[in-house]
Amino acid sequence: MAPDRLRPLAIMERVKELETREHAAAVGVLRARYDRLETEREALLARLSSESHIDGLEGAPYLGRFIGSIRAELERNAREAAKLAPDLAQAEEKLRAALSEQKTFEILRLSRMQQQRKDRTRRAAAAQDLNTLQRWIRPG
Repeated sequence: MAPDRLRPLAIMERVKELETREHAAAVGVLRARYDRLETEREALLARLSSESHIDGLEGAPYLGRFIGSIRAELERNAREAAKLAPDLAQAEEKLRAALSEQKTFEILRLSRMQQQRKDRTRRAAAAQDLNTLQRWIRPG
């Protein structure tokens, strides 16, 4: 196999690598948004547990509104995370598929390179055997 037959495989591997990077960037953006929502949720829960006590009766009406406001924010957060989760799962699946395709081209290229090395070694051994036979057979 000529080295020029490896070139298309290397090009396809590079194209798939670029596609994989694009998918990875998209997953990174979605993952960052999802992680931000999770961090925000945890902060809201911590705030709810730490600030949901009153010292006197005069704070009771404010506490009820505070708890309602935090719960509404938690529900908004949960809705946004629920909308984002399928997009994130789909982006991760695309990334897995792109990685699989990239790896397929890499394995194919490497196996062809290995086959070329074996063929070169076999041809060199055959040439050396031929030279040896010619030396022995040569009339002296």
